[in-house]
Amino acid sequence: MEKDVKDNDKSKPAAVCGLVFSPDAAPEENTTGVLPRKKHRFRSIRFNLWIIFVLMTILMLGIVWIFEIIFYSTFYVGFQRNEISRTGAAFTSEYFEAVRGGADSETLQDLINDYANASNVNVMVFNVDDYGEPVNVVSATVGGITAAGLEGILYDYYLENLGYEEAFVSDTTKLEELDFDVVFYGYRTKIYSEEEGISVMTYVYISSELPSFSPARSTLAGQLVVITVACLLISAVVAFFGSGVAARPMRTLADKVTAPVKNKSGKRKPLSTDTKFAEINELSAAFNYAFDEAEKNNKFRRDLLANVSHDMKTPLTMIRAYSEMIRDISGGNKEKCAKQAQVIMDETDRLTALINEVVELSKLEAGVLELNPSVFDISAQLNEAVKRFGIMEETKGYVFKTEIAPDLLVRGDRDKIDRVIYNLMGNAMNYTGEDKLVTVRCYADKNAARVEIEDTGKGMTEEELHTVWDKYYRLAQDKRRVVGSGLGLSIVKSILELHKTTFGVDSEKGKGSVFWFTLPLI
Repeated sequence: MEKDVKDNDKSKPAAVCGLVFSPDAAPEENTTGVLPRKKHRFRSIRFNLWIIFVLMTILMLGIVWIFEIIFYSTFYVGFQRNEISRTGAAFTSEYFEAVRGGADSETLQDLINDYANASNVNVMVFNVDDYGEPVNVVSATVGGITAAGLEGILYDYYLENLGYEEAFVSDTTKLEELDFDVVFYGYRTKIYSEEEGISVMTYVYISSELPSFSPARSTLAGQLVVITVACLLISAVVAFFGSGVAARPMRTLADKVTAPVKNKSGKRKPLSTDTKFAEINELSAAFNYAFDEAEKNNKFRRDLLANVSHDMKTPLTMIRAYSEMIRDISGGNKEKCAKQAQVIMDETDRLTALINEVVELSKLEAGVLELNPSVFDISAQLNEAVKRFGIMEETKGYVFKTEIAPDLLVRGDRDKIDRVIYNLMGNAMNYTGEDKLVTVRCYADKNAARVEIEDTGKGMTEEELHTVWDKYYRLAQDKRRVVGSGLGLSIVKSILELHKTTFGVDSEKGKGSVFWFTLPLI
């Protein structure tokens, strides 16, 4: 059916709307609750993965642009300074060792030439006269620059910053007065001169020419533009197909999840958890679990409707039948009227108890009931419960055996624990053997009081030990052979879980079962 809002009636006030359900209208689209893919394309995993890949490529290219264009000269100058520092240290050590060893001027000149040619640097060794001018210069140059331009502002900068027997490495990129840029190494020390008979201050100057960075930047920028465009195109294509490969399993899984069940049993086929993607396997396992839980809930719902309707049908039938008997048959016979009215009241009580148990279990499962803990004597409470069931010994032949240690004080919700005891004793009465024996025990077990209620029935299998706590388990197995709604053990489980205590059941086929729980001793 289609729902149409009637807004074409101009005679209606603006605040009044109409709603028409028309059997002739086309059915609504998207009744499965699945969002249309085309309308949410920009929120898809594929689109977002594509965006992430492209943005990552842009980020990486941005980093390359920053380092190559902005910091290129800085890195290059730093690298050249390290190189000339190593070359200068090696030359200085070897040169002054040769001088102290008495090498002649020709040998020293050859040494300077070798270093200049091998390392592609300018080398200059000299002294300074009384006027601060270089004298006794011994040098070798490359690139056609005589003395590496050591004059004027560079010469002054060199002398001002040069320490004694301390290497000085710098560059001229910040000296705006110079028309060229170099990195240089400087060193000075005193060397004994045999000609003058005194120690003379000797200076070492080694420099390497730095290229102009403007043409290099222009060339590099042009190359980076081409590289950037190519990388963006390639990354967009690769990201498009790669994100499709990554998102395809998700779409396939969505199609399987939303596909209608076509088998006759109505049970959905489990999703595969053996794909090549671990996350898809985890998601499939989660869906399988959700489907199983939903199936269990549906089964519980069907059982609830079937069993509650079954339990209500018989009392209602009897109430109607006895009401008709009172009206049509009993007449003025007060004894017959009383018996028939008692049956009606009993069946009404039974319906009331069933409804109360359903409501109580619903509240427990919803978590709306709170505990009211207090200290009480569990021994006395068990003895009182056995006395309440004493009428069953007289009328039904049940035998209640007690093994209850006295004066065991525990902490818990007295009323709810009383409900647990009542349900467990009722369950034992329903399933005990032909001897109709029910044993109630209570004893101290370390720091807790352990309560046990035992029957002598047929016992349970390993599988039944788990399912016996389910709602309506008894009704599904035994129908109306025993008395009760089938919710008793579910209520017991919920109350004891609310107490956060330990409980369980032990059973042996052919010998009976023991339901037990513990409460902390005070």
